[in-house]
Amino acid sequence: MEELTGLEERLKERLREFFSERKIRRKLQEAETTGRLSLVVDFEDLMGYEYEEKRSLAEVLQDSPRHFFKVANELLVEETGRPKMQLRVRGAMESTKIRNLRAEHVGKFIQVEGILTRASEIKPEIREALFRCLHCGELNTVLQSGDESYREPLSCQNPNCRKRGPFKLEVEKSEFRDWQSLRIQERHEELRGGRMPMMLDCVVRDDLVDVAVPGNHVVMTGILEVFQEGGFKQKKKTFRKILDISYLEVLQKGVEETELTDEDEKKIKEMVKDPWLYNKIIQSVAPSVHGYEAVKEGIALMLFGCDPLELPDKTRVRGDIHILLTGDPGVAKSMMLSWTAGVAPRGLYTSGKKATGAGLTATAVRDELGGGWTLEAGALVIADGGVACIDEFDKMSEEDRSAILEALEQQTISVAKAGIVATLNSRTSVLAASNPKMGRLDRSRNLVQQIGLEPVILSRFDLIFILRDEPRGEIDKKIARHMLELHRKPEIAKPPIDSEMLRKLIIYARKYIHPRLKDEKVIKKMEEFYVKNRSVAERGEAPVPITPRQLESMIRLAKASARMHFREEVTEEDVTRAIELISKYLHEAGFDASTGRVDVDILMTGRSKSQREKIQRVIDLIGEVENKHGGMAPVEEIVRRAKEEGIEENFVMRVVEEEKRDGFLYEPKQGYVTRVVKG
Repeated sequence: MEELTGLEERLKERLREFFSERKIRRKLQEAETTGRLSLVVDFEDLMGYEYEEKRSLAEVLQDSPRHFFKVANELLVEETGRPKMQLRVRGAMESTKIRNLRAEHVGKFIQVEGILTRASEIKPEIREALFRCLHCGELNTVLQSGDESYREPLSCQNPNCRKRGPFKLEVEKSEFRDWQSLRIQERHEELRGGRMPMMLDCVVRDDLVDVAVPGNHVVMTGILEVFQEGGFKQKKKTFRKILDISYLEVLQKGVEETELTDEDEKKIKEMVKDPWLYNKIIQSVAPSVHGYEAVKEGIALMLFGCDPLELPDKTRVRGDIHILLTGDPGVAKSMMLSWTAGVAPRGLYTSGKKATGAGLTATAVRDELGGGWTLEAGALVIADGGVACIDEFDKMSEEDRSAILEALEQQTISVAKAGIVATLNSRTSVLAASNPKMGRLDRSRNLVQQIGLEPVILSRFDLIFILRDEPRGEIDKKIARHMLELHRKPEIAKPPIDSEMLRKLIIYARKYIHPRLKDEKVIKKMEEFYVKNRSVAERGEAPVPITPRQLESMIRLAKASARMHFREEVTEEDVTRAIELISKYLHEAGFDASTGRVDVDILMTGRSKSQREKIQRVIDLIGEVENKHGGMAPVEEIVRRAKEEGIEENFVMRVVEEEKRDGFLYEPKQGYVTRVVKG
C-alpha cells in the first residue's frame, strides 16, 4: 500500500511538472477563458515527458489509464480550483481495429476508428448522490464510481443512528453530468472477403455528448471496459466490451478515408503532368468490362465529383453526381457497381431486393445500454461523403424508393420515428442499376413505361445510361474475344492505373482541387446551349427538351471534369464534355418514340407532350359525348370517335381506367362513364 502511495506521489509530481509547461498552461488558460471543463492534451506530448528511466507518461497512461486519469483529474481540480475539471488525451500510438480488440486490451488506453451508426439521447448520469436517512434525517453522500453500477449507503453515516436504511435519494441536491451511448462500426474499406462489420459500444460524458451524429467518421481514444452479461439472477462467464471515451474527434467527410503519405502526394504530382491522365482514369474504370466509354466516363466524373455550393441564405446546392444504369440483363451493370463500391472512398454496395427504406435511411432501435429509443444509421448515412451503389433498384418497393427521395436531392434524411425527430446527413453520390419490367427494352416505347421507376425519382439522376444488348457484328466479336482472353490471360484486364492508386488520386483531387466557374466564355457556352434548346419549345408546339435540373447537372459534370484534369478553373473543354454527356442522356432516356423528338417531360412527369395532348383530347371527347347523350357517355362511342382521330382503342381504355381510379370519372352503369363535377 505504501509502495502504491509512493508511485502515486511520483506520478502526481511528474504530472504537476507537465501541467506547468508553457504549452499546457496556455491550454489551461484557454479552457478557463472559454468555460470548458476539460484540458485536451496530445498523446505525443505525454510521449515526450519522462515518468522514470526508459518510461514515459504515455506508457503509464496506456498501462494504467484509470489510475492515471484519477491522479491527473485530482491535480487539475487542485491546480484550477474548478471541481469538475478533467484531462482528455487525444490520439495514441496507432489505431486498433475494432475486430482486433482482444482480452489483452481490457483496461488499457486505446484508439479506435470507425463510422458512427447510433447515438442515444443525452441522459443525466448521477455523479455524487445524496441520500436522506428516513430514521434520523441525516444526509449521506455516496460518490458513484466510474463503472455502471448504482451505489447506495450501506448504513447511515450519523454515529448516533447507523441504521441500514431505508434511504431516500435527494435528486435536487445530488450532482449529475451528461451521458450518451454511441455505437461505431468498422469502415467498409477495411472489410475484405465478405466479412460482417464488427461494432463497438461506447460511452461519452460531459462536453463530448452530442459532438457526433450517425454517419460521421470518428476517431476515439478511451479505456476499454468490460461488463458481465446476463440477468440479475443468472450471470454469464462472458463480458461485453464498452469503450469509456476520453476524447472523440469527427473527421471531415470523404477524403480522410486513406491517409496520403508524402511519397503518394509526390507520385500523384508527377502523374498530374501526364496529358493523357484523364483518358487513363476512364480506361481504369471497371477494366474487366469491355466498351461503354461514356458510362465509364460518367462513373469517373461521379467518383471525383465537385464541391457543394453554399449560398448566403444557408441554402446548399449539392455537388455529388447521381447516375442510373438501366437496360437489358447481362450487360455488366452489377459488375460496374461492384467495382465502383470497391474503389470509391467510403463506397458501399447494396441490393434493392434485400434493402428496405429503413435500411437505406435510418431506423429507430432500442438502446441496449441506456434503454429508450435511438436512431441507427442506414446505408446512405453510413456512406456520407462517399458513393452508395444500389443494385436491382427497380426491385425495391415504391414506398422504400420514395424514402430515399430526400437523400437524392437535399442530401439529408429527416426521421420522425418512436418520438425521435431528427435530420441526418447523406451527402453521398448514388449509382443505381435497374432492369426493364418486361425483361428487355423496346425502342418503340418510352423509358418510364418500361423500367417501372417513378418520374420523381428519375428526375433526380444527373445521368441515365441505357445499356442495350443488341447484335452488332464487329462489336460482338470484340466483346467475345475480350471475355475469352480474360479467362486465358487475366492480366489483360490490368488497368493503366491500379485501383489503389486511382483511389488515392480521387482522395487527393477531392482534398486539394476545388474548380470554380470564372471564365465568361465558359459561362456563355453553357448559357447558349441551355437557351438554344429551350427556344424550340417557346411557341408551345414542340416539347421542352431541357430544364434547369439538367443545367445544374451540366455544371456539376463540368466541375468534375475540371477536377479530373486537376484544374482549379472550369474550361470550355470541360463544358464540351458535360454537354456531350447530357445530350447523350437526354437523346436516349428522354426520346419520345411517337414524335421522334427529345421531351424531358418523359423523365420529369412520366408523360411526353404528345401523350398529354392525346389524354386531354380523350377527356374532351368524353365531355362532348356526355353532353350529347344527356349526362352518360357510352364508352363504345368514345372509342369510335377517338379512332376517327387516330387514337388507339387501348390508349382510350387506359385513360378511362386511370381517370376512374383517380376519381375524375365514375361508371353510372356498365358501358357508360360520367365526369365527376367538382364543386
